[in-house]
Amino acid sequence: MERRRPMELAPEKFKQFFPLPVTVITTRDGRGVANAAPYSCVMPILRPYPLIALASALPRHTLQNIRETGQFVVNVIGRPSFRDAMRTARPYPPDVDELERVGLETVPSKRVSPPRIAAAIGWVEATLEREVTDERYALLVGRILCSEINDRYLEDGRLKELPLTLLAPHFRMLGDVLADREELESELTL
Repeated sequence: MERRRPMELAPEKFKQFFPLPVTVITTRDGRGVANAAPYSCVMPILRPYPLIALASALPRHTLQNIRETGQFVVNVIGRPSFRDAMRTARPYPPDVDELERVGLETVPSKRVSPPRIAAAIGWVEATLEREVTDERYALLVGRILCSEINDRYLEDGRLKELPLTLLAPHFRMLGDVLADREELESELTL
C-alpha cells in the first residue's frame, strides 16, 4: 500500500483546512446608528470564563463602533438569514444601517444597545474588556453579559438539530471546500 505524504502549506495558507464560522457582529456608533458585518475570527476564551474574542482588520466600522461604545453582539447565523447577513459586508458608508438596508429583522438586546438579528440561532451580548492592536489588526476580548439560543431553534428545551448541522453551510474556508467562494463573493458586490 502506498503511503501518502501530508501536504505542507505556507503558514498563511492554514485557512484552506481550518473551518471558520460566519457570525455577524452588530454594533451601534455613538449617534445610535446600527452597524452589522460578517466576522469569521470569533471564539470563546477558555471555559468557564465568560469571555469571547474577535479579530478585526483595520480599519472597520465595527471596530470603530466597539471602541466608541464598548458594546457588541455576536449573532450566530442560521440558514434562513445567511444570504442577507453576508450582504452586510458590502462597503456601506458609516451612517448607513446595514441591517435595515439588507432587510434583516432585529430585536432588542437584553443587556447592550446594539440589536440582535431576529433569525439568528443565538446571540452573545458583550462589552469590550481588552484590546490588543497591531498595525494590521485588532484582537478584542469581550466580557459576555448575556447569551441565549433563539427559541425558533429549540424543541423541548434542546436544539432541534446539532450545532454543526445548523452551521455547516455557513463555515467559510478559503479553499472552496465547505462554502462556495464565488457565491459568497457575488453576495458582496453592490
